[in-house]
Amino acid sequence: MNNIFKFISAVIITSTMFSCGGDKTNNETKNSDNQPQNGGNINIAINRQVLNFDPIKVTDGYSSQVLGQLYEGLVRFNENDLSIEPLLAESWEVDENGLTYTFKLKKGVYFHDNNCFNDGKGRELKADDVLYSFNRVCNSKINYAYSLIKDKLMGAQASFQTPEFKNVSGVKVIDDYTVSFTLTKPSSNFLQTLATVSLAIVPKEAFDKETFEIVGTGPFIFDKTAKKVTKITLNRNPNYHLVDADGNKLPYLDAVTFHYVENSQDRLDLFEKNKLDIIIDLPSASIKNVVENQISDFESKPPKYILGRYPELVTTYLEFNTKTEPFKNVKVRQAIAMAIDKVKLVDVILNGEAYGPALNGIVPPAIKGYDYESVIGIEYSIEKAKKLLAEAGYKNGDGLPIIKFYISGNDNQNLRIALEIQKQLLTDLNVNTEIVTVSFAEKLEMDKTGYGSMGISAWLADYPSPDNFLNIGYGGYVPASLSEPSFPNSSRFSNRDFDAYFEQATTSTDELKRNELCLKAEQILINEAPIIPLWYNENYRLFQSNLIDYRPNVMHIHNLTKVRIGKQEQEVVSVK
Repeated sequence: MNNIFKFISAVIITSTMFSCGGDKTNNETKNSDNQPQNGGNINIAINRQVLNFDPIKVTDGYSSQVLGQLYEGLVRFNENDLSIEPLLAESWEVDENGLTYTFKLKKGVYFHDNNCFNDGKGRELKADDVLYSFNRVCNSKINYAYSLIKDKLMGAQASFQTPEFKNVSGVKVIDDYTVSFTLTKPSSNFLQTLATVSLAIVPKEAFDKETFEIVGTGPFIFDKTAKKVTKITLNRNPNYHLVDADGNKLPYLDAVTFHYVENSQDRLDLFEKNKLDIIIDLPSASIKNVVENQISDFESKPPKYILGRYPELVTTYLEFNTKTEPFKNVKVRQAIAMAIDKVKLVDVILNGEAYGPALNGIVPPAIKGYDYESVIGIEYSIEKAKKLLAEAGYKNGDGLPIIKFYISGNDNQNLRIALEIQKQLLTDLNVNTEIVTVSFAEKLEMDKTGYGSMGISAWLADYPSPDNFLNIGYGGYVPASLSEPSFPNSSRFSNRDFDAYFEQATTSTDELKRNELCLKAEQILINEAPIIPLWYNENYRLFQSNLIDYRPNVMHIHNLTKVRIGKQEQEVVSVK
């Protein structure tokens, strides 16, 4: 444990932490005699702008957090244990071959009121909407939702490759409230895929046009009048289909506002003025300052503020474009991997703001039941790195061009990391890099189109399974031409053995076998080094103590449906 967290632990509070073995500490809420009142608006800070309001095109976690309040899929992740539970579907059955999933839709689910409908009133969701939503995914230009189902859903690729609009053969409407999906092969993660916001169900009236309307079935409705560059306001959906245990309509809140505040000190200033209720991704130095300056707010009974340190299903890594020089050469990639001191990056440059250095593979420790430590990472050895570089034809770095090193946004952390890696490569290998800063949106686009040569990226899990992280190495996503998008495999890495293990893993319904196959695939990925895992992510979350039933989790899922504003006392309860 680093010194800053020792200090923080000594003076506070409530903390939710996961150990390497998957044990966790969970918050148990005790309501005071003053029962919470419904209504009110909560304010959440995000440090990136929402890039797209079309769910099929969402590729970043910040957009997913917001769109998850507007759109819903057939199923969802439970925010506490990430298990799959019903949402728009009330039940489902899987045939004995594991190929056909039949869903019974919940009756009485209505889309948001919007002028895209004839009378301005949202109509009831039916099975035809499910068919339309998947047809839309498979008949649009390349989109992230398509990458999630292209190899799973029967007819997905045939529809995508046809110039004219074509129904996906694997989706069948049985009646108004029954729909079936037929897969090309059994899938270990099909239900989890359906829980992603990318595969949310949308109405044709809102999306079958050049400029779509932001209309879903979620607990909150997009407020067009309040859309600004710096904030997004979502209002309570009065016709939402879920109720609480006592039959009260959800959600409790009147509104949720997401504020784009890039600077961490600005976020803290707004929080201390009660203009923000939740802050995510705060640097430890900022946390130390707020605790020192506001210690009475943490020590009061109950505390005014709640601070937690949470692991994430996120790994930050260095990525190479393996289809361009010099990174076509595996020895160049391996040499750079050996020359990066990951421990120094975490301990010195990040000041311990991570779960730990990624000394093993790309899959983080927060994946339960997965033996991530059995993956053998590339060792840190300057001498071996020099030898590999010489074998690649670049002794002492001679002959290597200046490598463009891309990072996104004005994130000080990324810049500090990039500068340290730049220094290490120049000092130890005589490899010259030029740091190029682009916007977050530009970096995502560059990754997809293979424009960049080397850059810092991070992967936030779409679902809590190791194969989701291994997506970034699957050759089935790589097109023949560099001009075509390759996502999520931005490195354009292709390896026959990796692909075979990956495909077997994603079709196995035996969790132990799936994990074994993933471990074999992951070891190949690490050995071949199209990516270099740098650290496993963890963040601080600061929120006002009057938020009841706000439950942070490792996937950044904001289930705000049951969140209320009131008074509470919280205590830490260890769950083994």
